[in-house]
Amino acid sequence: MSFTVPAISGDNIVSATGTYEKIGTARVKVSVCAHQTGAAFSVGAVAYAYNSSGAAQNIGAVDLKGTGDTECVSTTFLFYTAHLKVHAFIGGSNGTITKTGPILTLY
Repeated sequence: MSFTVPAISGDNIVSATGTYEKIGTARVKVSVCAHQTGAAFSVGAVAYAYNSSGAAQNIGAVDLKGTGDTECVSTTFLFYTAHLKVHAFIGGSNGTITKTGPILTLY
């Protein structure tokens, strides 16, 4: 299934999309891409996969190259099929996250 990560309100700096596919009962393949559409030190998108016990893993696509660039990442999570959430962010030059967008719950 395809998804579009919600935009960060008030900032036209990052757009993000992705896909996910449940594989059997114990795996989910997730791909996420972040596209930098305006000036910022970095932008990205993060996907969080949770299991029913609350354990979690995440992946992130982070762009540091500048406006117009896109970075993508893909992985298969094992045993993390209870929940999947994604959000976009804007990063600062000192390694901090300066702003995050709303979280989209995929399942």
